[in-house]
Amino acid sequence: MAMVKKFDVVLCDIVGNELPAVVVSPDEMNQALPYVMVAPLTAAERAFPTRLGIRFRGKKGQIALDMIQTICKRDIAGRAGQLPPPVHAQINQILKKMFGD
Repeated sequence: MAMVKKFDVVLCDIVGNELPAVVVSPDEMNQALPYVMVAPLTAAERAFPTRLGIRFRGKKGQIALDMIQTICKRDIAGRAGQLPPPVHAQINQILKKMFGD
């Protein structure tokens, strides 16, 4: 698989299910390491400050930034696209609040 980039939406093969997630690790890490950090996309809506509501491929959902996990690149079944730049800024803003300056 080609290198994944920050803000790519990827399909993660988790126990035989392909689940969508957003890559949140920096490109420098994505290039150098055999794993990436992802935040799952979920259809369940929660009023948490760590959740970001989006519409991707015509479906409404949330990026669950409170559920970031590290996965092996070999568990990425494919790339579904990339989020638009305005969403990049929103993700970065939430991560900054979560982890501080």
